[in-house]
Amino acid sequence: MEEVKQTITGAAIGYQSWRLVKRKENVECMTKLGFTYNDVRDAILGLSVVDYCEGPLQDRDMPGDLWVFGKVMEDREVYIKLKLARFGPLKIVRIVSFHPAKESLCYPYRPEEEKRKGGT
Repeated sequence: MEEVKQTITGAAIGYQSWRLVKRKENVECMTKLGFTYNDVRDAILGLSVVDYCEGPLQDRDMPGDLWVFGKVMEDREVYIKLKLARFGPLKIVRIVSFHPAKESLCYPYRPEEEKRKGGT
């Protein structure tokens, strides 16, 4: 997670170091939450190990690993899937999913009583 955060915050001037994949459900979630792209970035920067759900998972579309997190935002459990992609010396964080969870997420690093809910 630290490398993801460093990539997002340490971008060279004129280079966007992160990108939200423009899928319908991602955009709809942003609208429902009243989020801007900066709010999404801040949500990613606010993730910690207790928000981790699973990964690394193999990306079926391009080489590399995917990581799944969850976070309660505005009383909604949001499913977040991230990928740190490398293109030569450049790195970019791809936010593949940012939408309401379709089922309850499991949080293996939360206290036992909070493992099956988004918690706060």
